[in-house]
Amino acid sequence: MKNPSPTRYLSNFLAAALLFALAGSSARAQEDQASGAFGGAVLEAPEPDESGALEKPKVHFGADDPAAPPAQPVAPVSSEPLAAPDGGRVKGYVDGLMNGLIAAGDLPGAAVIVIQDGKVVLKAGYGYADIHALAPVDPDQTRFRVASVSKLITATAVMQVVEQGKADINADINTYLPTFKIASNYPEPVTLANLLTHTAGFDDRYLGIASPLSAPTEPLAQYLAHATPMRVLPPNKVISYSNYGMALAGHVVENLSGQEFAAYAAEHIFAPIGMTSSTFGIPYPIPQGIAVPYIKGGNEGGFRRIDLDNVKLGPAGDLITTAGDISRFMLVHLEKGVYGDGEHLISDLSIEKMHADHFANADGLDGWAFGFATGHRNGIRWIGHDGSWRGYCANLVLQPETKSGFFIVTNANCSLARDLALRKAMFDLLWPSTAQVTASPAPDADARARAAEGTYMSVRRARADFTVLGAAVGQIQVMPAPGGELRVTMPGLDHDLIFLPQANGTWKNPEHQANAAWKPDGYGAGATFMIDAHAYDRVIGAGEWAAWTTALALIVAICVITMWGWASGFLSRHFFGEPQAVIGFAPRVTAFLAAGLVLSSVVSIMALLSEADLAVVFHGPSPMLIVLMSVPMVIGVLAIPMVVWSVTGFGAGPRARLAQMGYMLLTLAIVAFVAFAWQWNLTPFALLGN
Repeated sequence: MKNPSPTRYLSNFLAAALLFALAGSSARAQEDQASGAFGGAVLEAPEPDESGALEKPKVHFGADDPAAPPAQPVAPVSSEPLAAPDGGRVKGYVDGLMNGLIAAGDLPGAAVIVIQDGKVVLKAGYGYADIHALAPVDPDQTRFRVASVSKLITATAVMQVVEQGKADINADINTYLPTFKIASNYPEPVTLANLLTHTAGFDDRYLGIASPLSAPTEPLAQYLAHATPMRVLPPNKVISYSNYGMALAGHVVENLSGQEFAAYAAEHIFAPIGMTSSTFGIPYPIPQGIAVPYIKGGNEGGFRRIDLDNVKLGPAGDLITTAGDISRFMLVHLEKGVYGDGEHLISDLSIEKMHADHFANADGLDGWAFGFATGHRNGIRWIGHDGSWRGYCANLVLQPETKSGFFIVTNANCSLARDLALRKAMFDLLWPSTAQVTASPAPDADARARAAEGTYMSVRRARADFTVLGAAVGQIQVMPAPGGELRVTMPGLDHDLIFLPQANGTWKNPEHQANAAWKPDGYGAGATFMIDAHAYDRVIGAGEWAAWTTALALIVAICVITMWGWASGFLSRHFFGEPQAVIGFAPRVTAFLAAGLVLSSVVSIMALLSEADLAVVFHGPSPMLIVLMSVPMVIGVLAIPMVVWSVTGFGAGPRARLAQMGYMLLTLAIVAFVAFAWQWNLTPFALLGN
C-alpha cells in the first residue's frame, strides 16, 4: 500500500480547520439569535423579569476614529429632578446607571422618564441621538421609534370607540370588517377583547412586515387583507402575542371612525394631551431630530447606523415620539384618563377595564390586561409594555395605585441581559422590597416537577415559513430538581433559572420573581409549560432543535470530509499515480454538488440567524431570500439519483463495496439535510404568499 500523499495530509488539516470554524460559527449564531433576530424581541411584549450584571468593561475608541465621542460622557440633557422630595436621589441613581451603560459601549443614547406620586420627577436624555454629529439626546426634542409601546395608544383608541357605543368589546371582529373577513375555522369568533389580550390564536409573522422608506406606502387595510395569518389556536385558550392582532384592532378604529389610524390618533389622542411631537409613521421628508437607529459592530463608537423604514403594521409598532410626549400619555393613565382642567381622554371606567387583569395562561400567573401586560415584582402589581424594532428599544411600566412609573427608550437594538437588568434596577429604585421568595411545596411537587421535564418551544411562532427557526433556536429545557424545584435553561442566559414550588401548584423564580406553571393537556395541543404570559409547547423527536444541531454537525462533517477526500483523491490520481476512482463521473459530480450546496446552505442559514439587522427578512421576501430557500429543493432533486446509486453500487470488488458504503453515508447525510429543510420550512413556497 502506498503512503498517503502530501495532498491527503493537507486536505485532512484543512477539513479539520473548516469544521472547527463551522462549529464556532454555529455557537455564535445560536447565542446571537437568542438575544435578537427574528425569533427574539421584535415589536415585542415584555419578557419575564430577568436581570444580569450591568457592569461591563469600558469601550476604548481608536485615536483615528472620527466618530468617537469625547472621552467624557455627554452631560445629561434636562436631567434636573422635577417637583419631588426624592427627585435628587432618583436623578443621581439614573444618571449613574445610564452614563455607565453609555460609557461601557452598551448604548449610543437614551431618554428616561420617572414619575412618582403623579408628578414627573425625572426627564432626562443621555448620550447621542447621532454619534457622528455629536447630537445629544434631548427628552423633549429627540424622537424615537418606540415599537410595541405603540400598542398602548392603539388600545386606548379602541376603548374610546367602545365607550362611544360604536363597538362591542366581545362581538365577532368580522362585524367591523367590511372589506375582508377573518376565517371561521374555530367555533368561537375572534373579538376585540381577544385582540387586546393576544388570545385570538393567530400564527406569527415576520416576513414582509416592513418596507424601505423608498417603497410606496401600503394602506393598512390592504396589507391586513392580503397578509392575514392563519388562525392556529382556539381563542381564549392561551396567550400568543400577535402584532397582526393589534394592527387589526387599529383597523377597526379606522372603520368605525372614518379616519386613517394615524389621523385618528393625532386628533383624538395626541392633540388633546399635548403630544405635539408624536406621529404614527416616519414623516416625509424625514424631519430633523429623529434619533439614528444603531446596531452594535460599526465604526461609530462601536455602533453601525441602519436605515429607517416603514412598519406596515402601523398601530402595532410605528409610533414615533419623544420621552416628553410619552410622559403625558403615562400621566393620563395614572390619573384615570384625566388631563388638563379635568377633561377625560377616556372615562375612568374605561381606564379601569384597560388596567384590569383579563387573561392569564394559568391560575397564579401574570397575564394580560387590555393592551397592557401585567406583572408582580417587589410586592407591587405593575402594568406596561416593551417595544423592540431595528435600532430601537423601549420599556414602559406603570404602577397605578401609587401613580408612579418609568419609561426608558434607546436608539440601539434590545439586549436581553442589558434591558432586563435595567428593568430590575428601576424596580429596585422605585419600589424596593426585602421580601424573599421561599419554597412551599405541595405533596405532589416532586411528581409534578418530573412530569414537566422536557424540551419546549414558544407557542408564539411563525408556523408557515422558515422564520420558525427563531422559535426553534429559542427552545427551553425544563428539568426537575430535588424538592420539587424546576431548573429551566434558556438560550441567551449564562445560568439556569431555578423555580421554587409553591403551595398552589405553580413555581416561582426568586431571582426575577417570574411565575411558572405546567399543564399536561395544555390548550388541547399536548403538554404546555408557561412562564407568566409566555407559553411553550412540548416538542419531541424531530421538533427538538438540539437533536438537529447534532445532526447538522454530523452532516457538515460528512460533507466536508467527503469533498476534501474526493478533491485530494483527484489530485493524487493526477500527480501521484494512485488508482482510478471506482465511482463514476456522474455519481461523483452529483454528490459533490449536493454536498457543496448543503455546506453553502448551512453557512447562509447561520449568517442569517446571527445578523443583528434582519431587514432582509422584515422587508422580504427578497429575490436573494427566495434563491436561498430554493437551494434545499435542488439538493432534494440531486438526492434522488444518489439514493439509486447508493443501492445499486459501483461494482463487486472490495474497493467498490467500500466506495458504496462511503457514498451511502454521504447520501444519508444529504437526505437528512433535506429532512431538516422540510421540518423548518426552508422552501420557497412559504415565501411566495408573503
